[in-house]
Amino acid sequence: MSRLAFGLLLVAPWLGGCMVGPDYVAPTPEAPKAWSEQPHTADARRIRATAEWWKSFGDPVLNALIAEAIGFNLDIKAAKERIVQARAQRVIAIAAGLPIISGHGFANRRQNNFTGQTGGTVIGTTGGFGLSSQHIDILQLGFDASWELDVFGGIRRSIESANAGIDAEIEYTRDIMVTLLGEVAQNYLELRLAQRQIAIARDNLAAQADTRDLTRHRNQAGLTSELDVAQASSQVATTEAEIPQQEARIQVATHALAELLGRTPSELDRLLLQPRPIPFAPPRVLAELPSELLRRRPDIRLAERELAAATAQVGVATAELYPKLNLSGFLGFQNNDPTNFTLLGKSWSIGSTLTAPIFNWGRNMANLEGKEAGQRQALLGYRTAVLNAYREVEDALVEYATEQQRLESLQHAFEADQLAVKLAQERYLRGLESFLTVLVAQRALLTTQSQLANSYGLVSANLVAVYKALGGGWEVDPQLAATVNAATTAPLPSLVMP
Repeated sequence: MSRLAFGLLLVAPWLGGCMVGPDYVAPTPEAPKAWSEQPHTADARRIRATAEWWKSFGDPVLNALIAEAIGFNLDIKAAKERIVQARAQRVIAIAAGLPIISGHGFANRRQNNFTGQTGGTVIGTTGGFGLSSQHIDILQLGFDASWELDVFGGIRRSIESANAGIDAEIEYTRDIMVTLLGEVAQNYLELRLAQRQIAIARDNLAAQADTRDLTRHRNQAGLTSELDVAQASSQVATTEAEIPQQEARIQVATHALAELLGRTPSELDRLLLQPRPIPFAPPRVLAELPSELLRRRPDIRLAERELAAATAQVGVATAELYPKLNLSGFLGFQNNDPTNFTLLGKSWSIGSTLTAPIFNWGRNMANLEGKEAGQRQALLGYRTAVLNAYREVEDALVEYATEQQRLESLQHAFEADQLAVKLAQERYLRGLESFLTVLVAQRALLTTQSQLANSYGLVSANLVAVYKALGGGWEVDPQLAATVNAATTAPLPSLVMP
């Protein structure tokens, strides 16, 4: 047996070339040559989903919020712990293919009531043949070693799966980062838009209050009716009612930002209470090519890494159908007298065990079928991620382009409504128009101003959606970059069967 075990040790490295299960090949989906919605003007600027895209808005408060979110967001911190957890699983997978050495201590006393001894002296016995009281003490101290030889590559497939799992957790963290940056920018735009709507409402409220006071004076002079005064007062109250609604939007956006930054809302008051203009971006942009999207979007890369891990798991399940070869050994000292435990009692043993699955009620085959189904599911998930990414980019580009057109029309409408209010007021004072004409013109101006502010905010929000759809911004976190490097460059211990 010792010669057999020694021979297995010699040939073990040559047995390691066999790895059952499919070898992973990354899918290569076909990408469209260009996006369907692209401006073809000479002043268009190419937008790239690079780091720090939010700085194109030129808003220092937004920059500060993004920096805070990168450093303190709780979801990002939790995702980084998942990377650490995945790295630990990789160590476990590697350790399964390496010899295990442990200390061994053993003490045993055995009594035999029958003996065939006819002479001599044994500790605790009486001489002669027949019934006796025999005590045997065995003391053993040394090291045990065991090693499962990875003959069919199941352990190596587990390491492949663990490596892909680390990559998947890294891409998951990057995907959270992309989403986080987009949500911070979107909520900040929502807050600034609400502040702008309050400013618009207050400006119109002042003009409408002047009109109401003027109408009261004209009524007191007998130049107009009580109906005009009531209509003017109603318009003022209606405009006043818009302000609390917008203030609630500010509070909701502040609460959302506080959660994203891992702060309490009161900690953001210094940055957010002072109104600022709605951040606005370049007027026209060109998105980077669709083929670059596959290399940038973390969710696509996450799905690809999950597919790689699922493919490796098929190999792990396949290896369970084959025999397993284990080597074991002991090296130490053995004696039967604790007072005389000397180096003369050297003891060693070596052995091997070959186990093969014969009948386990279909468990291994069911496990393999389940892993194969998981691989097919991962492949479908990857294809879905790719198609979803293309759809999100196309939708964001369309909404961005159409909102710019709407913004231009609203700007013209705003100028026309301003003129209409001025003319209606002049004609009303001259007695050429009824007060209803003034009310209608003021309401139209307020509506157009509100829509124009919303359109400014939507253009910027849609641009944020374009950046998010292109998967930009995850490169800015230095701690994540360090985690990625640590995860992907950690040395892989060489096995006897590489």
